[in-house]
Amino acid sequence: MVRAGETYELENIKVRIVEVISYMGYKRRRHLLIGYRIIDGSYQSPIAHFWMRETEDIRRKIEEIVKYYLDIKKSMALP
Repeated sequence: MVRAGETYELENIKVRIVEVISYMGYKRRRHLLIGYRIIDGSYQSPIAHFWMRETEDIRRKIEEIVKYYLDIKKSMALP
Protein backbone atom coordinates (compact mmCIF):
# COMPACT_ATOMS: atom_id res chain seq x y z
CA MET A 1 0.00 0.00 0.00
CA VAL A 2 1.22 3.46 -0.88
CA ARG A 3 1.69 5.93 1.97
CA ALA A 4 2.27 9.66 2.18
CA GLY A 5 5.92 10.48 2.78
CA GLU A 6 7.31 7.72 0.58
CA THR A 7 9.94 8.73 -1.99
CA TYR A 8 10.73 6.86 -5.18
CA GLU A 9 13.85 7.55 -7.26
CA LEU A 10 14.28 6.80 -10.94
CA GLU A 11 17.02 8.19 -13.21
CA ASN A 12 18.10 10.69 -10.49
CA ILE A 13 14.55 12.11 -10.35
CA LYS A 14 12.72 11.78 -7.04
CA VAL A 15 8.96 11.45 -6.78
CA ARG A 16 7.68 12.17 -3.27
CA ILE A 17 4.17 11.05 -2.34
CA VAL A 18 2.50 13.85 -0.37
CA GLU A 19 -1.05 12.55 0.01
CA VAL A 20 -3.03 9.37 -0.53
CA ILE A 21 -6.83 9.42 -0.53
CA SER A 22 -8.71 6.14 -0.74
CA TYR A 23 -12.20 6.08 -2.24
CA MET A 24 -14.71 3.59 -3.62
CA GLY A 25 -15.25 3.63 -7.39
CA TYR A 26 -18.61 3.30 -9.07
CA LYS A 27 -18.09 -0.44 -9.52
CA ARG A 28 -17.47 -0.76 -5.76
CA ARG A 29 -13.72 -1.16 -6.26
CA ARG A 30 -11.26 0.75 -4.12
CA HIS A 31 -9.17 3.41 -5.87
CA LEU A 32 -6.49 5.84 -4.74
CA LEU A 33 -6.03 9.52 -5.49
CA ILE A 34 -2.32 10.20 -5.04
CA GLY A 35 -0.68 13.61 -4.74
CA TYR A 36 3.00 13.77 -5.64
CA ARG A 37 5.86 16.20 -6.14
CA ILE A 38 8.78 15.79 -8.55
CA ILE A 39 12.19 16.72 -7.16
CA ASP A 40 14.99 17.20 -9.69
CA GLY A 41 18.06 18.67 -8.01
CA SER A 42 16.98 22.06 -6.68
CA TYR A 43 13.73 22.07 -8.71
CA GLN A 44 10.53 21.04 -6.92
CA SER A 45 7.32 20.81 -8.92
CA PRO A 46 3.94 21.92 -7.67
CA ILE A 47 1.84 19.08 -6.30
CA ALA A 48 0.16 17.02 -9.01
CA HIS A 49 -2.24 14.07 -8.78
CA PHE A 50 -2.99 10.76 -10.43
CA TRP A 51 -5.53 8.03 -9.87
CA MET A 52 -4.98 4.29 -9.73
CA ARG A 53 -6.68 1.15 -8.50
CA GLU A 54 -5.58 0.05 -5.07
CA THR A 55 -4.33 -3.25 -6.55
CA GLU A 56 -2.09 -1.62 -9.20
CA ASP A 57 1.67 -1.39 -8.81
CA ILE A 58 2.68 2.22 -8.17
CA ARG A 59 6.12 1.66 -9.72
CA ARG A 60 4.59 1.61 -13.21
CA LYS A 61 2.87 4.93 -12.56
CA ILE A 62 6.11 6.42 -11.21
CA GLU A 63 7.97 5.25 -14.33
CA GLU A 64 5.33 6.89 -16.56
CA ILE A 65 5.52 10.15 -14.58
CA VAL A 66 9.32 10.33 -14.70
CA LYS A 67 9.42 9.42 -18.40
CA TYR A 68 6.89 12.14 -19.23
CA TYR A 69 8.73 14.66 -17.06
CA LEU A 70 12.04 13.93 -18.81
CA ASP A 71 10.33 14.22 -22.21
CA ILE A 72 8.98 17.70 -21.48
CA LYS A 73 11.75 19.01 -19.22
CA LYS A 74 13.60 20.83 -22.01
CA SER A 75 10.46 22.58 -23.25
CA MET A 76 9.75 23.84 -19.71
CA ALA A 77 13.22 25.53 -19.58
CA LEU A 78 14.15 23.78 -16.34
CA PRO A 79 17.78 23.44 -15.24
